[in-house]
Amino acid sequence: MAWTESASQPAARPLGYGSGPGRIHHVKVCIPHWGEVTVEWARHTLARLDYVAQPDFEKQVLLLRGVKNLDTERNLLVEEALKEPKTTHLFWVDTDTIFESPEDPNQALRMLLACDAPIASGLYRARQRIGFYYAAWKKLATPGEYTPVQGWTQGSNWIKVDAIGFGCVLVKREVFEKIPAPWFVWNQASPSEDFFFCEKAAKHGYEVRVLTDVKCSHVGVLKVKADGSVTTLAV
Repeated sequence: MAWTESASQPAARPLGYGSGPGRIHHVKVCIPHWGEVTVEWARHTLARLDYVAQPDFEKQVLLLRGVKNLDTERNLLVEEALKEPKTTHLFWVDTDTIFESPEDPNQALRMLLACDAPIASGLYRARQRIGFYYAAWKKLATPGEYTPVQGWTQGSNWIKVDAIGFGCVLVKREVFEKIPAPWFVWNQASPSEDFFFCEKAAKHGYEVRVLTDVKCSHVGVLKVKADGSVTTLAV
């Protein structure tokens, strides 16, 4: 297991937040890492989040490498982020997420911060072998079953869902403080650790929202078959 922590980036000017005078958002960018990353992700996602300071909020990248279980990595990242009292938010970014609109992940983070919601996700497609539906789900009548969100009311950009993937989501500190650990568990084929979190959050009174104006690409390895059809090499 190895930690990579960037130096905390101070904001150039304060943005009023909370009750404390001059207090600003301080965001821990939490990145669980395993496997490989693309050069495009390193340049356009990680580099911008890690090295480009912003005028209106502070941020620090926490990247955890070497732990085999994704749920374990996420839980360790929460624990590390909460050690610092000034942390206000945890911004979860996966190593296969590249920001599409806006292209700058800092602007995407700014837009999610402006929502002032306990849990606010960007919009991206699930990376499956076929059928690239949105990584946002609604519950079905049968307990434990979900269906992907197919669409939403025209003109709406702020939709309520029951579960999301954790590739691009901003969570307020208070959520992790109110919900007892472990926050993420993945001990069976499904549901995965992000569903576990969403279900636990709902039990503690939190809504899960998606800001559809923040859009991401989900990076994968394509397999072009002999008949011309395309699937992903691995999920």
